[in-house]
Amino acid sequence: MLVFVKRMLKLGGVDIASPLVKVTAKDEIYLRYLALAIGAYLRREQSVGSLKTGKMVMNKIMKTTIAVLALSSTHAFAAMISNGDFSSCDYSGWQKDTDGFGDISLGNDFAIDNNAGNCRAAINVDHFDPAGDLAGAPVDEAFFANTLFQQLDFSGSGTKGFTLEFSYAVSSELSSQDPLFIADYFLVGLNDGSGNYFNQNGDLGFLIEPTEIDGQFAQTISFELDSSFANQTNWYLDFQLNIGTDINGLPDAFGSSLFIDDISLSEIGGDVDVNEPAVMFLLAAGLLGFRKRKIN
Repeated sequence: MLVFVKRMLKLGGVDIASPLVKVTAKDEIYLRYLALAIGAYLRREQSVGSLKTGKMVMNKIMKTTIAVLALSSTHAFAAMISNGDFSSCDYSGWQKDTDGFGDISLGNDFAIDNNAGNCRAAINVDHFDPAGDLAGAPVDEAFFANTLFQQLDFSGSGTKGFTLEFSYAVSSELSSQDPLFIADYFLVGLNDGSGNYFNQNGDLGFLIEPTEIDGQFAQTISFELDSSFANQTNWYLDFQLNIGTDINGLPDAFGSSLFIDDISLSEIGGDVDVNEPAVMFLLAAGLLGFRKRKIN
């Protein structure tokens, strides 16, 4: 039955075997919900109906399946950010840079925070062993900054803006309550590929201005990007963690981290965000209701 559902999805215009379509484990679960619902219904229908009725039911299910999957997959198959939830528990789809030299770090600059398979990016700077000892062994290799970035896909209608959303958390080994504290800081911005940062309106600036890290803080935030970004290329989303220094240019040798997760980009009005499990169960209920009406 799962094979049947996938064939119906292909008839609806979405070939999940195509390398251009990314089907997550969650999408597979939703498809299985649908397959189980249809399978259960057909078994009941077979026990009370004729072959002709079965064909009619099959035709009805085919049409309904295509319609529902076309609706529910509008959001599920949109992927303007690759690996935005770090579900692969690695940096697939992302690029890393240390001090402007590219992906050169062999240290702990870019880690994955893995909580029982629930993964997020972890960017680190200024950690030493032992902590606070500049003569100790550096755990992170950056002298200035670590940047995690990805090229953005701004394909769109050309008349609508985009919604960019992500979750982040920051933490520092010391805080402003400690006498030796020198704040590290982070920023988030749209990079034009030449090192210039822009805000959501397309003006010079940042999405999140350079911000000091003082203890722990977490937030989920969204931005409405201007429609002028539509169909432009060579734009990047940058998450940058910088080392703070004193007047002598020295850090405090106490580390800071920037955690990132659940990054998504979608065209405003171009996506229908559907609660897929609810859609599948509604379809199952509809099929059962159809059977009852037929029997009555």
